[in-house]
Amino acid sequence: MTKRIIALMAVATIVFVCTFAACGKDEINVYADNKDFDFVTDENGQKVLSDDGEFIVYVTDEKGKRVTDSNKEEQTMFEQFVPLENDGVVENYGYIFTLPEGWKTDTADAGKFINKDKEAEASIGVVKYFYDDYYQLNKDTYETLKKELGEDAVKWEEEVDILPEAEKTCRFIMEKDGAMSILVFFENSGNVYKILYNTTSVDSGVYDCEIFCKAITFKAFQYYDDITAADKD
Repeated sequence: MTKRIIALMAVATIVFVCTFAACGKDEINVYADNKDFDFVTDENGQKVLSDDGEFIVYVTDEKGKRVTDSNKEEQTMFEQFVPLENDGVVENYGYIFTLPEGWKTDTADAGKFINKDKEAEASIGVVKYFYDDYYQLNKDTYETLKKELGEDAVKWEEEVDILPEAEKTCRFIMEKDGAMSILVFFENSGNVYKILYNTTSVDSGVYDCEIFCKAITFKAFQYYDDITAADKD
């Protein structure tokens, strides 16, 4: 990454406030592999998850053989969810992301991705905010930066049509000194998702960001029980 994008990312980190469900950086690789678990699957071969999004796995002995009960039925248990990466597909608690060409995972931090060819970094996360509060926070920031940096440096868009599963999608673009930072946020399944995309490829930045966003599909799990995206009542 160049000094320009590092500087802009530092600003974006302050501006685009968010909270991630991510593992610590002391891990060598935060992503597990499907072969690390003996998943319970449905008739279509898809993993069966609990209502809380946990893995359901078969109980195995020290030799990896499935354990059965007195009725010779295979026993299962809940396993805490961990992010998975298999053959270019990342599965996180609330979404599945098929890595577009040129993109790799940041294995030290779940939900963060790198594209060296485009000098770009991006992250996918969920914010612990009501949608209206997060909207107003970023709209106020946009208005402030527009006064400080000028109208050519920032852009605000609403009802952006990027993902069919996303509701009330907003896009906040900031461009300065040959670098671009794009915030996309929206609602899905009671969550307020945030995608932050930073790049020095400013000519294709918006298009590249849309390609990145369109590689996401969502799972119907809510991150926070004590807050909802839609309302406060």
